[in-house]
Amino acid sequence: MTTAATPALGLAGEDVRGVLSLASPDPRCHFVVLPDRIELHTTSPHGRDSRLACGAALLNVRLALQGHGVRPLVTLLPGPSAGNAAAVVRLGGYQEPSAEVLALLHALRTHRRSWSAVPAVDVHRGLLARAAEVERAWLHVMARNGSGQSDVVVCSFSDGDAAELRAGQAVQRVVLTAATVGISLRPVSHQVCLSALRADLRPSLGSTLVPQTVLRSGT
Repeated sequence: MTTAATPALGLAGEDVRGVLSLASPDPRCHFVVLPDRIELHTTSPHGRDSRLACGAALLNVRLALQGHGVRPLVTLLPGPSAGNAAAVVRLGGYQEPSAEVLALLHALRTHRRSWSAVPAVDVHRGLLARAAEVERAWLHVMARNGSGQSDVVVCSFSDGDAAELRAGQAVQRVVLTAATVGISLRPVSHQVCLSALRADLRPSLGSTLVPQTVLRSGT
């Protein structure tokens, strides 16, 4: 990740450094800072997991910029003009951060790790579903093989590189939103075979939703 204190988007260099530090991207993601934009690149442009990780980092950058009163304008996969970046963030104006943004930033900074009781996921299902919808994604809660516990599946409305970047943002917003109400969610340590999962969920989700990531709560 870029550590140079380069001014960008109307922010001083130290503020930009703070934004990128808070983003804490996957090692496969890195930033390029220019006065008029922040580019997010991946070292594995053809890797699905890298695109999901970059999506999560992008959501963090957006929130951090909003915390500084900057309204981010995001372009996914901008093409050769931006060095084939995964995404470019430009200045879209200025706006005071909302209470929701501040709550998500607090969750991002505190990195809550305590596990909650699984039923809390069902209690807050609507809240988590809305978090996914903000990022143009869909949330599905499914029982975990008769264990009495639940998994959360984040789905996109299409497949492909851009859909995976959006899904990464949705996953991160769902995780942070869950943290604001005391629920800890994280990707399963060994992601299930997506092709098998998609086949299993087709009767419930139909052919228009594409499962992207499984999140787990509980012990």
